[in-house]
Amino acid sequence: MNATRNLVAASVVFLLLTIFMTFGNVQRSWSQDTPYQNLSKMGTATEEEEPFEEEHITTSDPLEPINRAFFTFNDKFYFWFLKPVGTVYGKVVPEGLRIGIKNAYRNVQFPVRVVNNTLQGKFKGAGIELSRFVINSALGFGGMIDIADRHFDLQPYEEDSGQTLGFYGMKPMLYINWPFLGPSTVRDTIGEVSDGFLNPLFYLSPNFYVSGGVKGGTIMNNASLRIGEYEDFKASALDPYVSMRDAYLNYRAREIKR
Repeated sequence: MNATRNLVAASVVFLLLTIFMTFGNVQRSWSQDTPYQNLSKMGTATEEEEPFEEEHITTSDPLEPINRAFFTFNDKFYFWFLKPVGTVYGKVVPEGLRIGIKNAYRNVQFPVRVVNNTLQGKFKGAGIELSRFVINSALGFGGMIDIADRHFDLQPYEEDSGQTLGFYGMKPMLYINWPFLGPSTVRDTIGEVSDGFLNPLFYLSPNFYVSGGVKGGTIMNNASLRIGEYEDFKASALDPYVSMRDAYLNYRAREIKR
């Protein structure tokens, strides 16, 4: 029975990996950065959020040996490549410009948030996201400056397709730690593929190498703004793999619940 279940699980992962390789510019909407971004958000709930009960999470991890191997790969990729290159990049490019690049990239992805807010019946959030795009594009140099938040108190309403699937009752199913992309689940992977089609950059740069270059540059830019976050997370964990998995699953559950 266990062997059959593991075979089915491996087949699902292979299928999803094939989809990822086919649509190489799929975006990671929950972080939009690297596998180790936004760890502060993943770890704890904010004051406005209700405490989340971890025992409600029942996501299985039959692929743990494979996931741990990919976790180790991502760990080495971060320390051997992403961190040193991001550090040099951060010394060359002023922080203000790097923040502006991050904001502009996020701004152009507004359809992901508008559509998923709408699908969940969060029409206020959809309206705010649309307003943020118009204001920041017109007054914030194409979204490089978050004028909507700074001067109009219009804060982001983050929603993605993985959250929409969870909103309508789809379970996380298998936990997956993707190489380069980091923690995910079957549900969130399907959601990420869907969000890729909602991202305007998918249509503005259909060429794999162009879109890959844009995504790679964005990852490098965002990583340069968060050097040290993953190190602190790893240093505080008895088992970094388990801590990352549990933090991610709880983070996603809170995002769906709010």
